Amino acid sequence: MAEDKRTKKSEPAPAINLGALPNVLGYVLRQSQLLVYQAFQQAVNDDSVRPPQFSILEMINSNPGIRPSDVAAAIGVSRANLVPLLAELAKSGFLTRKGDRNDRRAQALHLTEAGESQLKRLRDVIIPLEDRLAEALGPGGRDTLLNLLHRLNTAAAKA
Repeated sequence: MAEDKRTKKSEPAPAINLGALPNVLGYVLRQSQLLVYQAFQQAVNDDSVRPPQFSILEMINSNPGIRPSDVAAAIGVSRANLVPLLAELAKSGFLTRKGDRNDRRAQALHLTEAGESQLKRLRDVIIPLEDRLAEALGPGGRDTLLNLLHRLNTAAAKA
């Protein structure tokens, strides 16, 4: 009698030789980013909120009246990619767009009360998550890692 493939337990995948990848900065950074994003999604437990939305809410809260082009530059996305993110946040009632006092053609972004509440809720989840992740780095490890990443970003921007 033939074994049903659907009920057969799968064998563990053999270890994959990654070659030079474990020593390639871009590969290791991307793997870390994916794992941190997954931890973020599990902690936030809301499919409609992703790290870019948190970043945007945090930036607008810290810079009321900021222009969308400045947000895009600061978080490293194109203006075209930022537009749907802002539209989503506005549709959710988390931000408003007002005409800039100095340039009526430009928009100034502001959080609503709902946006401020959402940001507080996210911080209440994300800050403990960040602390748990940083524990793996040991004492002073978080500061060292951030310092190194900032140096890497500066060098990469000049390259």
